[in-house]
Amino acid sequence: MNHISKMFAQGGGRAHRGHSWEQREGGYRRIALLVGNGIWPANKEKRLVSFLLDRGFCVLSLDLALGSPAAPRVRLRAFRHAISAFAKAEAPSGLPLYLIASSFSASALLPVANEIEGITALALVSPIVEFPLPRLKFPFFFLPTAQIPAGPERLSGSPELLEGLADGASVLKFHRRDLKTLAADIARSLDKPQTVPAAAFAGEDDPFLSQEGIKALSKAGLKVYSYPRIKHEPGHDRYADNFYADLGSFLDEVEAGKVPAR
Repeated sequence: MNHISKMFAQGGGRAHRGHSWEQREGGYRRIALLVGNGIWPANKEKRLVSFLLDRGFCVLSLDLALGSPAAPRVRLRAFRHAISAFAKAEAPSGLPLYLIASSFSASALLPVANEIEGITALALVSPIVEFPLPRLKFPFFFLPTAQIPAGPERLSGSPELLEGLADGASVLKFHRRDLKTLAADIARSLDKPQTVPAAAFAGEDDPFLSQEGIKALSKAGLKVYSYPRIKHEPGHDRYADNFYADLGSFLDEVEAGKVPAR
């Protein structure tokens, strides 16, 4: 496996560390843009990266996720711009580009995915589509920042599987205006048909997503894979093998042209 890590200069004085992985130089036929959940960086998703490499992907990732409490934090608009600019600059042209994003990052990119150059398909892991969040209450004060609890007990029914990932992080942080904007963007995007094949992978015990939210994703034309007794991180829960089997099926069906946009 070849792994290259370097700083990506976005412009305007902003720079973020980017990563790329490939089995061997040029030994791939499609690109995966991997965007993390905000609790741990996407480059820690070692099983997912290896899984994608084995399926002929070059994997690209930026150390940036919406809601991450780690510096440098960015607002919603800047996050979207950075991901799009990174994909445009780093993804080899002419190859299909698959966006694989998690949690609030998935929610942020769903409404603007069509603006990412070369996008072929969307695989969204536990996208949040309901505001206010179901099953979860947190105080709203007059401060501009909202903190959303995201401890291990909310992420996985088997928290021991998160060892070495979360490193004590237990909250996601947002500007309240960004949450308001995101809620409106999601509502509009779910009312419009998807122009590329899209799938969502969701735990049925996800504290951020109710059954109504899962139904809304399906109604919007996403192919939905749901998992009973699984929380917010299906790839790090007791039935992770089922998640990987479904993700592999979706990615391979897209490549074979068997999952049309709806």
